[in-house]
Amino acid sequence: MGATPPRSTVPVTAALLSLWAAGTLIWWGLAFPPWVQAPAPWLVRVQQICFGTDQAGQPSAFGWGALVAGPLGLLLTLLVGWGAELRLGLGRLARRTAGRVMLAALMLALGTQAVWVGIRVARNTFPAEAVPVSGLEEPLPPDYPRLDRPLPDFRLVDPAGVVRTPRSYRGRLVLLTFAYGHCTTICPLTLSTVRNAAKDLAAFNPAVVVITLDAWRDTPSTLQGLMTQWALPPSAAVLSGHPVAVGRTLDAFNMVSQRNEKTGDIDHVALVYVIDPRGRIAYALASPTAAWVVEAARRAACTPPAGAGCGA
Repeated sequence: MGATPPRSTVPVTAALLSLWAAGTLIWWGLAFPPWVQAPAPWLVRVQQICFGTDQAGQPSAFGWGALVAGPLGLLLTLLVGWGAELRLGLGRLARRTAGRVMLAALMLALGTQAVWVGIRVARNTFPAEAVPVSGLEEPLPPDYPRLDRPLPDFRLVDPAGVVRTPRSYRGRLVLLTFAYGHCTTICPLTLSTVRNAAKDLAAFNPAVVVITLDAWRDTPSTLQGLMTQWALPPSAAVLSGHPVAVGRTLDAFNMVSQRNEKTGDIDHVALVYVIDPRGRIAYALASPTAAWVVEAARRAACTPPAGAGCGA
């Protein structure tokens, strides 16, 4: 008589499993929202508080622990409170076609989210040579790695329609970054950092170069408007060109980005390169402060092997 599990265990088990799966999906979805390219300010705040999320969208070590502990804690709570019902109900669900379909759907949803999280983490991975700053106020470390790497070749167009190549900037200190016109989160912050750094480096007369991440919409005819939109100085240049040429340039600079073909939004990292007057990449900075950019630029302009042509 007691060998047959009560029929009521099936809906209870289904409800509890659905609750656990939904809680897990929501919890991980807050950290890695699949429905937006750029989180709203309230969501950014939630991510920072709950997961210690940095500017690149990566949780801190504490945040990763919270992401794992949340679902495990909820599952443990369910096992403690309804362990017997879950054990009986799972066996009964597994023997029913509808139950197997429900279990498969839950596993598929969780697996899909795990794949999405993996993709987001891969997209937000900085190039190996770039060390994320993540808002640190400390000065640039004395041993911050200097790359002394050749500048990748490119042929792109500036707002005046002039074709620019690496040779266009030989003999000048260059602050080079990446942005696109429809970006409302990372790009304005990065461009503000570069603008402020360029002001502090006025004695070095640095060239500010912004390569678009969106050659489909940021066409050569729109570049002058972007100069105004981004409040760039007249000496700066926004570069674009054919999407294939721009794509090859981004790859050559190890610029990690991913375009959403439905919305046109682009997930990307905040990356600034400091190029010395010899035309070689001196430093790569991920989500830097203006102070870090300034210090890296001074080192690039004033220290061997770049030479000693320093301003005040």
